[in-house]
Amino acid sequence: MCGIAGLWAPRLGPEERHSLVQGMLNRLVHRGPDGTALWHSDGVTLGLARLAIVAPHQTVRVHANASGSIGAVANAEIYNHREIREGVTARGHCVGAGPDTAVLPSLYEEYGTDFPTHLDGMFAIAIWDAPQRRLVLARDRAGEKPLFLSSTPGRFAFASEPAALLGLPWVLRDPSAPAIARYLAHGFFSDGDCAFAALRQLPPGHRLEVGPDSERQVRYWRPWDGLRRAKILNDDPEIVLETRGALTTAVESRLPSDVPFGLFLSGGIDSSLIAALAARSRSRFPTFSLRITGRGYDESGFARDVAQYVGSEHHELAIDHRCAEEVIERIAEGMDQPLGDPSLLPTWTLARFASQYVRVVLTGEGGDELFAGYPTYIGHRFARAVNHLPGWMSGALSSLARRLQPGHTHLSPAHMLERLLSVRGFSPLDRHLAWFGSARVREIPSLLSPELRRMISPQDSCAHLASLQSALEGIGGANRGEPDLVLYQILDFETYLSGGLLTKVDRATMAHGLESRAPFLHHPLVEFAMGLPARAKLRGMSGKWALKKAARGLLPEAIVSRRKQGFSPPFSSWVRGPLRGLILSRLDPKRVSQAGILDPAGVARILEQHLAGEAERGRTIWALLSLQMWAERWVEGRSSPVSRASEEEALARPAPPTIVC
Repeated sequence: MCGIAGLWAPRLGPEERHSLVQGMLNRLVHRGPDGTALWHSDGVTLGLARLAIVAPHQTVRVHANASGSIGAVANAEIYNHREIREGVTARGHCVGAGPDTAVLPSLYEEYGTDFPTHLDGMFAIAIWDAPQRRLVLARDRAGEKPLFLSSTPGRFAFASEPAALLGLPWVLRDPSAPAIARYLAHGFFSDGDCAFAALRQLPPGHRLEVGPDSERQVRYWRPWDGLRRAKILNDDPEIVLETRGALTTAVESRLPSDVPFGLFLSGGIDSSLIAALAARSRSRFPTFSLRITGRGYDESGFARDVAQYVGSEHHELAIDHRCAEEVIERIAEGMDQPLGDPSLLPTWTLARFASQYVRVVLTGEGGDELFAGYPTYIGHRFARAVNHLPGWMSGALSSLARRLQPGHTHLSPAHMLERLLSVRGFSPLDRHLAWFGSARVREIPSLLSPELRRMISPQDSCAHLASLQSALEGIGGANRGEPDLVLYQILDFETYLSGGLLTKVDRATMAHGLESRAPFLHHPLVEFAMGLPARAKLRGMSGKWALKKAARGLLPEAIVSRRKQGFSPPFSSWVRGPLRGLILSRLDPKRVSQAGILDPAGVARILEQHLAGEAERGRTIWALLSLQMWAERWVEGRSSPVSRASEEEALARPAPPTIVC
């Protein structure tokens, strides 16, 4: 696992390219604290900052083929690297000693640009092919590892984080108004979006071929491709047996053999099942959980029960509003792209805690998307009936639900009823966005500064949904009145999982030199789960039917049957209470106006609604707070380099010695 960076700029001299890529690596040392390396070819410099997990005692270097004509850098864990090594060696390739990524030049020689389809892992990879004068980049299927790009005439650059690319003198910091509008709608940047207009992401499951005068982007994997070839399972016992088998294989493939590992344990079914399966093949390992102060938010008791049941060495840390305030300030220092999910607070804290003990953790991301664990999936089943309610009845029920909502939880039946009634008359995808999103689509223009408001169109906020709906036509009822369950699952996999959850985990863990692995994202498991019939996922008022059945006998029944709670802090109540001063200070109209991204009046209106108890806007407020902190740190005063003193200070931090290959 690493931070990577590179620059193809034939008009620049080798020394200048070296200096620029080294500068990018210096901004990525937190991702790879075990050493850096550079590799040069004709007009190209590739760089690597390594976090040593596989073959940790090997010297850090950029791997190349025997002739030196093909070089590769990767932010990756290639779980099937041993099988790849055996295969390419049997076909005459010479693979030197080294970590899992050492197989990449030979794999590319064997399969060309089709090489990503042969990988089982999480990865962001860049390969320079000197004979073809071609730079090939690829990102893993689900989007676990990020890859940001900058393309200008005569120069192409890439890096694991935007901050690294912002060190290049020609990369401007102007914000991307359409991408920020989508961020406000969703709470994250997905697909190819980046907060900076000069940068973009390589979307998950894609490869990019860059030539001297051309770029060609190709999607090599889609989660819905397997639907047509999925094995049809109708027998319940067979479904349960195959579910357990597929997940067992996935967990075993993610267990590291070279370094100790741990596990983020929430006490929910996903992480608990991973812990149980890991414990079957490995002896005692550490588990980590948070005790969140706030009734209805703390799952630590369930995590302790699971840890005792599977025999792990359990570690627990408490988090309250004081810890949250400290983490908010830390996030403001480092987040070079906003993230509109307040669960970043506990995730960041847990990653920092776990990094004191291990270098690798397993996590439960993906379980809800694959096995229909979100309450929204159940909500869609009732939406059609709600659409037929008379207006007066809907209004009366909404009023009653608001009065009955407990203040200590965000997933009560009354809360769910109000959310269901709030989307009465919405189209299916608009309904889903309203439930999963951040700001309301119709209010987004009023939240943006006049400058950015002029740069967006009415279609920008929902562009990703429209594009995905077009791609899915004919699949899962996408072109009918009410889509099938699998369409909503694919929608969340393509947007919320990759843009929100995986981004959150990647940035929180890598900020502390910690690698996260998500067994649920083993692509054979993804394809298997997406192909299951809806009744294997949703039955009655409960999701994850097959997963829960597969967990029986591996976990206590109280864990298997418990209601989903969610890994989230009581941020909404903290905004009305102990964090009120911090939030009002950070979103002060003068500060908002000076940063130039948000509209002070629009932000004030959201705050007033929430603080007065007129509406629940905690998630929107976090999205605005994250955006404002990003604007102050990276964009404000962008006509000249922003925060140059702090950047020079960052570059002055001690970095591992660089090896030039």
